Amino acid sequence: MATPTFTPSEKRVVLAMFAQHWENARHIKNERLSFTNIYCLVAAGTLSLLHSVRGETLLEFAVLTFMVAFSVIGLLTSLRLKFELEHCLRQIDAIVTATTLQAFMPAIDLTGAPLRYPKFRWLFPWFYTIAIAGFAGILLARACLR
Repeated sequence: MATPTFTPSEKRVVLAMFAQHWENARHIKNERLSFTNIYCLVAAGTLSLLHSVRGETLLEFAVLTFMVAFSVIGLLTSLRLKFELEHCLRQIDAIVTATTLQAFMPAIDLTGAPLRYPKFRWLFPWFYTIAIAGFAGILLARACLR
């Protein structure tokens, strides 16, 4: 494949697009981790509060309902971020392919059995799905015990 020839202004545009997609991908990864850290702190605090208010039915149900709703928000947020990240990575790959600079890119989505590594993009949605099931299970268990 022949290397495409770009005018100087096209080179600047391609470089700017590449930089923006790369920075956006980094931002998405940081945003995903930050939200998950906040979620874990809130979940830990909620479980601690739930333990200390044992016997106050209305407060227990309110806290557990909040955590189920917060977990759903976490799931929807992580799905949105996953799809945004995949879009950025596809755009980066398209730019790199168009400029024939694949050899200089870090391992994003390597292909081939020996080069394949696990993708953790689905880890965050699964985490929130399990959290929804867990908090909903606790809520149902508390409802059945009353």
